Amino acid sequence: MRYMNFLGSRSVSPIRLSGLIVVAATLACNTDRILAVTDPDVARPDALQGAAALPTLRAGAVGNFGVAYNGGASDVEQIHLSGLVSDEFINTETFPTRIEIDQRAMTLANTSLIGTFFDLTRARASSELSVNAYKQFAKTAGDSTGYPEILSLNGLAYILFAENYCGAVPVSVQEADGSFTFGAPEGTNTLLDSAISKFNQALAVTGAPLTATFRNLASIGKGRALLDSGNYAAAAAAVAAVPTTFQYNYVHSETSARQNNGTWSLTQSVGRFGEADREAAIGLPFASDGDLKRAGGVIDPRVADSVARRGSSGNPRGFDGATVQMVQAKYPLRASAVTIADGVEARLIEAEAALNAGDPAGALIILNALRSNGALLSLRGYAATSLPPLALQATTDAQVDQLFHERAYWMYLTSHRLGDLRRLVRQYGRAVNTVFPNGLYFKGGTYGTDVNVPVPQQEQNNPNYTPGSCKQNVA
Repeated sequence: MRYMNFLGSRSVSPIRLSGLIVVAATLACNTDRILAVTDPDVARPDALQGAAALPTLRAGAVGNFGVAYNGGASDVEQIHLSGLVSDEFINTETFPTRIEIDQRAMTLANTSLIGTFFDLTRARASSELSVNAYKQFAKTAGDSTGYPEILSLNGLAYILFAENYCGAVPVSVQEADGSFTFGAPEGTNTLLDSAISKFNQALAVTGAPLTATFRNLASIGKGRALLDSGNYAAAAAAVAAVPTTFQYNYVHSETSARQNNGTWSLTQSVGRFGEADREAAIGLPFASDGDLKRAGGVIDPRVADSVARRGSSGNPRGFDGATVQMVQAKYPLRASAVTIADGVEARLIEAEAALNAGDPAGALIILNALRSNGALLSLRGYAATSLPPLALQATTDAQVDQLFHERAYWMYLTSHRLGDLRRLVRQYGRAVNTVFPNGLYFKGGTYGTDVNVPVPQQEQNNPNYTPGSCKQNVA
């Protein structure tokens, strides 16, 4: 596992773990020794006991969260899921299960959604295992180094379930003795309350373990959960101390598919998903605003895209051979890092709180301060003058549109957009068909009515789960 600290940021590289894989030393070329295997290549249960096991458990929790968020080995992960159901991505391939997601018509038997749900469940469960181990075994500040980080990642797993899923998510637990406690479906507000509790626990840690990095991570997570709950003032207060240039990044790796940047894998590497452009005449113009070949060269670098993808030239089609694929340029490499939380999100939360407090001018000041922040633009690799100032909009609806446009572009492809579209319906009273792509679907038929992702059919084997509790058309 590799840790890097720079510009107030935290970047983490995952370890390939099915459970928790450890690296064995290479044996000399002696066939007898090679065959005389005394230990498996995974950590045994007795190796995950005591303070010495905490770094391994932490590595597993971080790695599992990264896979669930944007790993490269599954059909879709949370960034792709949010992008397809919302207006960030369009489907440019042939897999019917992934077309269902883009078309907002997901069935419970959709096989592409099984691994996605279980990966996020695994991330939640492994971070909770790690949290419990810290509580039990950490005796010194040195033992507790990763404790607030793991609490925060656990809280973020709950947020992703609340933002992207149907409001009936079971939270089951494997007990220390190996027995299984099945969870009942939990609603969106319950999931958000659990997330806030985790962030509060992280912020309550004292001493060296609560570094500025972990305090900022927990503060942003808490602010995000409070914003999802409609508690705007408390959300702004939670993030007030976070520096604008703070970043908590997950560093992908070229080592294996699991460690690859999943968005790169499905866009730059193979033409499965393309950057959307006013999807169904409802969505935002991501592709045209970010077109690197746009006449005059005036683009928004936050949503940069290109028609060029690996091994292609001219105007490439997606994997389906028919759909023109505009390829996102935010993650150009197999190992491109992905931001999980940053100071930009903190300022956007403050801007939304100001707007909801009846101060649109104050909200605009915050938005324009982001667009002119030289250190931030440099950190992101944007030209100093690439984001000119915005003008104050005349109506409340237009001011909300402007705010959510800025959120969409600053946090493009970070699994925020679906949650934001649902909030426009739930908190701002927008009609679903004015927010989500609808009408005729470009690959045939019409869009469905889904505004969230269902819990897969396999969960109906859970005796405490209530079939039919998952309402896919409820924001």
